[in-house]
Amino acid sequence: MADIRAARLGYAFCSVNLEVKKQLEQHYRTLLTPLASGAEARTFAGDSLVFKIYPPQAAWPNQPAGIYAARLEALNMTKAGLGSWVVEVLEIAGHGVLVTHRYPGQNFHPDRFSQAALEDLAEFFRRLHQIKEPGVVSRTRLEERLAQFGGTLCDLDQACALVEALRPHIDEVAGTPQAFCHRDPHAGNILLKNSGVNSTIPEALVVDWVRAQPDDPARDLAILTTGTLNLLGEQAALEALRYIVRGYPDAQTLWPRLRFWVPLTYLHDMHWFRTKEPSGFAAAVADKMPKAWRFYQDFPTLFDAP
Repeated sequence: MADIRAARLGYAFCSVNLEVKKQLEQHYRTLLTPLASGAEARTFAGDSLVFKIYPPQAAWPNQPAGIYAARLEALNMTKAGLGSWVVEVLEIAGHGVLVTHRYPGQNFHPDRFSQAALEDLAEFFRRLHQIKEPGVVSRTRLEERLAQFGGTLCDLDQACALVEALRPHIDEVAGTPQAFCHRDPHAGNILLKNSGVNSTIPEALVVDWVRAQPDDPARDLAILTTGTLNLLGEQAALEALRYIVRGYPDAQTLWPRLRFWVPLTYLHDMHWFRTKEPSGFAAAVADKMPKAWRFYQDFPTLFDAP
């Protein structure tokens, strides 16, 4: 039944989307070409603009949809200091449309990642995480996540051992004051500027802000590490992460929390494959389990010894 419902929603989305796309092309007098199709929205490009179209119904429970999702992302971008990229938000046939200026760049790739891009990315996340939010990181939430991963991965001895190794670190993370976080900075959401582009454009841009909300900044950086920086290689990723964290005013307290969040993020990824895409589970475990343990067991100090 769930598969049939999803198929029907997908069909409705695609058919209505043709009308939405047609109206946008008429309004902006440009042809729209597909850029990406994600869980929440479909994205198109037209001339120097990007059109992110949210269907009236969310793909997942408790997710924003339609005009609410488009407005939420625009507000989150503005809060993150990216309001100048927002052009407008529209509602067409129940769909929400976020229109933004197109960034002159491509998705993250290790061959295109420069020191200048690292510096811009580091400065951006430092500024973002200075936006304080109400509340603290919930101990109950952390305990529930460990229990969840320990349950779905219970047949893997290394996963069970890692869950138990992380459990004492809850004391270091629970109660951390929350800040505004992107919460999904994987490589598909990190753009790198094309060569020869205006120097006033940042070297890197973080996109897809619909999931942004209060959280632990260390969790944001953990996802950035496992989903983006690790494409550079584990050692290069670790050095890039150390560079980013060293610039934080609370670096000495933030850094130890990454020993919890990075392995937990790997556990989350393995849990996701087992529950959402089982065909990729074995490969995910082979790739992510050793990385999780290496990060945890070989966790270095933030600053080199004199």
